[in-house]
Amino acid sequence: MSKKKILYYMPDNPLNGKGGNLTRCNQMLAYFEKNSNTLDVTFVSSMDWDDESKRAFTVRYPNLNLKIFHFKMSKSNLFRYLIKDKIPKQLNKAFIRNASDFTTPYFRSKFKQDIYDNDYDIVIISYSIWGNVINNIKGPYFILDTHDFMTLQYKINYEDSRDFDIGKLFKNEMNVLKKYDEVWTYSIEEQYIFEQFTGRKVTLMPVSFPLVHLNDHRIVKYDILYVASDNPHNVKSIKWFLNYVFPLLNDINIYVVGKICDFIDDMPNIIKLGMVDDLDSVYKRTKICICPMVTGTGVKIKVLESLSYGLPVVTTRRGVDGLVNKSQNGCIVSDEPLIFADNIKKLLNDPNLYSKIHNEALAYFEQNHHETKEEEILNQIFIPN
Repeated sequence: MSKKKILYYMPDNPLNGKGGNLTRCNQMLAYFEKNSNTLDVTFVSSMDWDDESKRAFTVRYPNLNLKIFHFKMSKSNLFRYLIKDKIPKQLNKAFIRNASDFTTPYFRSKFKQDIYDNDYDIVIISYSIWGNVINNIKGPYFILDTHDFMTLQYKINYEDSRDFDIGKLFKNEMNVLKKYDEVWTYSIEEQYIFEQFTGRKVTLMPVSFPLVHLNDHRIVKYDILYVASDNPHNVKSIKWFLNYVFPLLNDINIYVVGKICDFIDDMPNIIKLGMVDDLDSVYKRTKICICPMVTGTGVKIKVLESLSYGLPVVTTRRGVDGLVNKSQNGCIVSDEPLIFADNIKKLLNDPNLYSKIHNEALAYFEQNHHETKEEEILNQIFIPN
């Protein structure tokens, strides 16, 4: 029996960082590697690749093919570059003017040629801003892995701009989604919106991790843990926390992991661990996690990751976006700094409350995000009957 041929596109290098989008990408790659006996998978990427990264990818995913499609054409042949890349790009920008479309005529032509040359059965594209790479291509079953609701991202980041037109952005994004046979989302709210406005099959992917039952007699080293990348939402959120919540916590230590450390000044009781090689060992010695989001979209991967260890999460309303249940899920929610700080103190000092929220985290995660749930959905899509 011939293998099903898959093209999976993610622009970012999944081995370069710990962001939620990269965690999600590595989960997909691990699934494809596990099923390489029945799936012939080509992973296409674009950003932050060097020879060392390529070797590391081959070691981690030896049965997957890796291709790097650069956004811009080489200028080694200047005339060819102008005709095939520069001039079409400028014309595209002048006449189409779609701020939510990051593709170019040259980049789209690379995908079109590769898809026709390799006769893929399924093509998965990450992010709606790259969704137009399938324009005028027929044949494969096309899946858009949205990762995020980009119109809402633009609203948060550029609402004050004179050129901001949310109606146009929303229409453009929905038009991209309509080009696909299937749309993936990780947020229950986004699933509802996409279903209402696209008429396409919208699959709610239950972002999954192995469920970890922590030892009751474990040694806790990190009372409060914050794990975050350096995206603008996290930067804004940690500033809110440090300005309004942290002063209310007295001498409680906060341990911080990830690139967000670069945006935190040195101060007492803030211990910046930076990038860690073994986040699992950190979680296993942590008591509670925080996710002080003030802006953002979609499900927060680090919230789910924390819940998979049964670790209570003190968060805001934005921290539980995307979750199927908004209560009794292992999270304690408040947007008020005083209450946020009190929730942290209660969890640290009240064993009964801690046990209750810990058990709710495990129950919610097992019911909605256990790794077998996502694997069942992926098997229905990819594994031949």
